[in-house]
Amino acid sequence: MNETETVINSSLKVSDDVIAEIISNAVMEVDGVAGIAKAKKNPIKTVMKDKRKSDIKTELVGDVLEITVGIIIKSDAKAVATAENVQDKIKSSVQNMLNLTVTKVNVNIADCEEAAE
Repeated sequence: MNETETVINSSLKVSDDVIAEIISNAVMEVDGVAGIAKAKKNPIKTVMKDKRKSDIKTELVGDVLEITVGIIIKSDAKAVATAENVQDKIKSSVQNMLNLTVTKVNVNIADCEEAAE
């Protein structure tokens, strides 16, 4: 009796917008973060209709992801501790939801928001 082996190749494609939304949600859950920085205007990307409004950049090579995000911190937050918490939160959220290995999370503090009185 011959046994037939069936091999099914499947793949999952995740939109950059979905990855950015996961990152955005993770960032906003961290204490001390006031928001995500707006993307800097680039004339070339404006002509090419780049719709990115936030400063979140991702680079996916195979199953390995590198992330760069710009954040706005609250004036009473400790910058280094907040940035480290953002790195940890992004890495765990992306790895848990997408099963991708995150090798690097760069956090740029773009601004500091004054506390409301």
